[in-house]
Amino acid sequence: MTSKLYFILLFSSVAFPVYCQHENLNQKHKWGCSSVINSIEAQVGDPEKASWGYAYLNMFQNFNDKTNNSLSLSIIPKYFISDNLVLRFEFGVTNINMKSYFDSNDKNNATTFHSILIENIKQKIYRFIPGIQYNVLKKKSFEFFCGTTVSYFDYSAMEYTAHFEDRNLPNNTLVSVSDDKATGTKGFAAGIGAFLGGNVYLHNRISLGVEFSSALLYYKIGGEWGGESVHQNFPSPPTTYAYKYSNSSYKGIQFSKILSSFNISFWL
Repeated sequence: MTSKLYFILLFSSVAFPVYCQHENLNQKHKWGCSSVINSIEAQVGDPEKASWGYAYLNMFQNFNDKTNNSLSLSIIPKYFISDNLVLRFEFGVTNINMKSYFDSNDKNNATTFHSILIENIKQKIYRFIPGIQYNVLKKKSFEFFCGTTVSYFDYSAMEYTAHFEDRNLPNNTLVSVSDDKATGTKGFAAGIGAFLGGNVYLHNRISLGVEFSSALLYYKIGGEWGGESVHQNFPSPPTTYAYKYSNSSYKGIQFSKILSSFNISFWL
């Protein structure tokens, strides 16, 4: 399904400038800049999850109550080569911050003991996306556009923490505790993409817009994943050990999910 939508986007970016009729707005601009907020869900797909390895496969994906505090923002400077042809370059940062909470007592109604697991995954994705935009339809205060891009994404090291407790009931007495801290290898993704969207002008120099995009990307993310765990059975002293895995990676070509974004733009 994703590949079909991608090719529709790619076809549109090439075909619309040829077949659409332009009804020019009075706005004549030379420069523009868009402040953008991007959807998060589309940026966390199978490649990212595979590179997280044990951090994601442990219990994060199956049982826990999840909280997603991630945020993705971009700035897109734009230069008008002509009235309907725009050169643009997106600079963006996606801050992935996912937290999960699991209490076995919530599932089993235990009477003798219960376990608590709190996990956190953090990673940054830096977005560098130059592109060509075609303003294919302009009418009154609305314009429709599409275009093509060359995309490069730089993935920071993934940071994982986990806190685990065993407690006896009914007094909720702490019996044992474990703390994990691990890091996953960096990576990148690169490829070609397409986008389409529309703007509504609130003023000659201000507009609100929405955009949808996808890309065919080569991913190389992850590799080694490892860290340190501290475990303590009370009243014994804590013990520390290091661990490392080499199978937490993704390498291959895949269509990205359809990314939706919303922007406010300023025009000169």
